[in-house]
Amino acid sequence: MPTILRPRRLAVAVVATVGALCVSVLPAAATQQSPPAKAAAHPATGSPTTGATTPFEVYEAETGTPTAGAVVRSLTSAPTTQYSSAALEASGHSYVHLDGTGQSVQWTNTTGRPISFLNVRASVPDSASGGGTTATLNLYVDGVFRQALNLNSLQSWVYEGNGNYNTSDNQNPADGDPRVFWDESHTFVTGSPIPAGATFSLRKDSADSASFYDIDSVDVENPPAPQAQPANSISITSCGAVADNNPTNGAADSQSVDSRAAIQNCIDQAEQQGKILWIPQGTFYVKGTAGLNAQGITIAGAGLWYSTVYRDVPVPNSTPLAALFDLTSCTVRDFHIDANAVSRSTIGGDGGAMDTTGTDWLADGIWTQHTMSGFWASGTGGTVKNSRLTSVWADGINVNNVSLGADTGNDLTVTDNFVRGTGDDAIAINSVNYNTNSDGSKTYYNPMTNVTVSDNTSIAPWGGKGVGIYGGSGHQVKDNYISDTARYIGLGAGRFGVNGSDLLSATVTGNTVVRSGGNAYSQGQPALHIGNGGDGQNVGTVDKVTVTGNTVTDSLYDGIGFSTSTSTLLQDNTVNSPGRNGISVSPPFYPAPTGSATITGNTVTGLAPGTSAFVDNSTGFTATLSDNHWPPPAPEGPYGGTPAAVPGTVQAEDYDTGGQGVAYNVTSVNGNANSYRADGVDLDNTSDTGGGYNLGWTGAGQWFRYTVDVATAGTYTLGLRVAAPSAVTGALHLSDASGTNLTGAVDLPATGDWQTWSTVTTRVTLPAGRQVLTVDQDTGGWNINYLALAASTDVPSTDPAVQVDLGSARSASRVVLQLPTTFTTLKQAA
Repeated sequence: MPTILRPRRLAVAVVATVGALCVSVLPAAATQQSPPAKAAAHPATGSPTTGATTPFEVYEAETGTPTAGAVVRSLTSAPTTQYSSAALEASGHSYVHLDGTGQSVQWTNTTGRPISFLNVRASVPDSASGGGTTATLNLYVDGVFRQALNLNSLQSWVYEGNGNYNTSDNQNPADGDPRVFWDESHTFVTGSPIPAGATFSLRKDSADSASFYDIDSVDVENPPAPQAQPANSISITSCGAVADNNPTNGAADSQSVDSRAAIQNCIDQAEQQGKILWIPQGTFYVKGTAGLNAQGITIAGAGLWYSTVYRDVPVPNSTPLAALFDLTSCTVRDFHIDANAVSRSTIGGDGGAMDTTGTDWLADGIWTQHTMSGFWASGTGGTVKNSRLTSVWADGINVNNVSLGADTGNDLTVTDNFVRGTGDDAIAINSVNYNTNSDGSKTYYNPMTNVTVSDNTSIAPWGGKGVGIYGGSGHQVKDNYISDTARYIGLGAGRFGVNGSDLLSATVTGNTVVRSGGNAYSQGQPALHIGNGGDGQNVGTVDKVTVTGNTVTDSLYDGIGFSTSTSTLLQDNTVNSPGRNGISVSPPFYPAPTGSATITGNTVTGLAPGTSAFVDNSTGFTATLSDNHWPPPAPEGPYGGTPAAVPGTVQAEDYDTGGQGVAYNVTSVNGNANSYRADGVDLDNTSDTGGGYNLGWTGAGQWFRYTVDVATAGTYTLGLRVAAPSAVTGALHLSDASGTNLTGAVDLPATGDWQTWSTVTTRVTLPAGRQVLTVDQDTGGWNINYLALAASTDVPSTDPAVQVDLGSARSASRVVLQLPTTFTTLKQAA
């Protein structure tokens, strides 16, 4: 059968520092902030007009009151590394850290209802050798101990150092660079519910054995009573399934009974008799590597708080896994799926929760955790709604045209779902053009059409987008709330990979994208993106994407980015406080050598110094602008506001401000020094003495301007600090503001590597005063760290140099020089 390709990421470069953390200590008497109702939700959970309507409310830890020395830790600047951190993967990019006995974080129940159920998103340390630990943390209500909550790190803490970047299999702490910090644990409140107006807190007491507890958020609700078994149904217990109600806490109960055969037997009976399959209260284990198969029936539980099917796979595992449920034209509702998987791979025991196809299928009220994917679904007329997906290893909801051997994915709907903490895209429309079979042949699929993704909440994916649109036509992505991507684009409209379908039309409207974008592979990705290349493959057609009425706030890098795409309409969108530029054509690593867009009626506010509302780094992309509302472009000026002094050193990374076509001209932007220059242009971390950054990715026709103050007119020795793997003839020249060539062509020797440095010396004559110098790149293939300008020691600064060229070796008894009267001193050049 064909190999189904799921989204993967393309590796490029590695850097080594981490985004800044801010630690603030709030006094115990500080005014408490609790999340209000849905109509004015906290920014990490939703907005008044976008996102899912849920029966629970999310209390972010940073909006509570830390006590007894507990601190809030927050991401305060865009990451300078491609690696993760606890703050980067946290919702709101903030959390509360407890590391001392008696420390807590406290909230007030402002829901107006009692709270009888809690779901805590937290992180506790890994074990010294990897594989995780378990620990308790205590719940207090109005200052009185209520119960100990079970937490664990058995299904978190994987490591990317030592060549493991962007994998989730390595559990060796010695390799460093951890990721997947957060997991979620839920429980009913012991005793009476927490009344409206009461305080409740999570506190580290002496018996709570973890060295620290990081608290990200807690979901609070008051679930309805369990549903009764419906008429015309078969209970899985009648076929021999046995419930095991011991808490799993990250691992299976070794005493549990395998109910797989009993459940499958009941499924077969339900299919034959036209009945509903009933999953009563309790946790029912499916052990081993086989799953369950159903066709044309309804599978129902007592509620996602009460009925659980738990997949227990022997780990390490060597058998490729199908999903727990393979479903064709089925309805599933009101139960919970969990698993013991410890990574996104076969060896970690990870299979999908539900692979679905057929017609008019429905998934309603399903809570999925710790599986490879929540829904991997194709077919026609299917719907996923009112579901929760938390701590899922890969995609949350992936609607496609390949699941279970299908070739279509039309008229599918994903609505009113809550997705948090996924290892790949929280929600994806994934139209595959072809897959390659084991014999090298290809299986082709029908492009997807008319998929609707609406009113969903996607929070804190640690390994993918909030919503990804990959190919097809006629899609509607509207009124979703997307926040806190750790590494990738928040909302992307494009095509996936070389085997993906072209995207021929889509409407993206009314969505809210907050604190999104990321620095995976040191790329500085935008929060909202239109065009190909969103998966690292700059191929395929992206056409007729309409992007209207969206709000992008606090993006880590550019707010909205364009790569190659045609006939895009970007209208009436708002970009607030972008980390870099507001709207960017051809941002770093997302080239747009061709394309077109109409950009009208958009608003950009809150720009940081050195950034622009709109930048166009492409000479071949036609952007038609009208009636937009943003500050005018900044005029050219010296970086940092003060011209570089001559004599002195001009750092190559300190080119003027003013943007593309004014301060510099580049044909692509691939730099990774995102924390230094907001435009993301062609800078790299240098290994040269003194560190800092160098200018790279050189190419014919590119140029960079530098404003300098020359103390004294004269001839200066120009030392160019350069690196070039191979010799470059005619690499560059220096020109003045009028374009006059000041140096002639400068050749560069081979230094042996991009970060092996040498100084090439020439001369340049400059007038006194402020002026603009341009480094013109005539031939690429080299890096430059700085320009050192020193007064010449062998030729007077006020007199012209005199050179005598006899053409060849000659014998002479005397040479007479007739000097101009302006000469005052003569020195012999070496």
